[in-house]
Amino acid sequence: MKNRYILYILSLCFLSNVSLGQTILEEKLIYRGNLAFYQESDEPVTGIVISKYETGETKEKGEYIDGLREFEWKEFHQNGTVKSTINYKNGFKEGPFEIYFEDGKIKALGNYVKGLEDGNWQEFNNEGDFLYIGNYDEGNLNGRWQTFHLNGRLFSMGNFVEGKKDGMWEYFSEEGKLFKIQIFENDILIKCEGKCPVNEEERK
Repeated sequence: MKNRYILYILSLCFLSNVSLGQTILEEKLIYRGNLAFYQESDEPVTGIVISKYETGETKEKGEYIDGLREFEWKEFHQNGTVKSTINYKNGFKEGPFEIYFEDGKIKALGNYVKGLEDGNWQEFNNEGDFLYIGNYDEGNLNGRWQTFHLNGRLFSMGNFVEGKKDGMWEYFSEEGKLFKIQIFENDILIKCEGKCPVNEEERK
């Protein structure tokens, strides 16, 4: 009798571990803020969760612990290649962030700290040319920023301070020629030289 009881307990433990190892479909969840719950029991989710495209391919996969996203999460293109990777800590994005084109080439790089953009961010076209290079500080545009024409040449260059343009911004044509210089103070345009806006609508 004692042996049967032990076998019964062991079987329950085995079944429990199998259940924990199973993936959970995202469509079975509900959300309150960044907390996820099982819609049947209203308990916080713990386990591997996947979402799928309508055609059945995996769209996103990652882990929840006590209702919060944790560790590495991945998004996938419909062809199965990785679309993005990001880590979570206590439900917030944390650490390096990468986005990829369907052919696997890198599309964007960035970093998060406690859910906010932080540090250097870059975006590329499918040819590997820069679209922009810039910096964030606790979610605000901060420091040197550069944007680029589709042909890879520099378009604009200047600085942000706490999300606002500040100081000199230079603008270049697709041929690399400087055509405009703007001076900003606290995001307000105070001076322009070269091909400058003639009315407020053009300044936006």
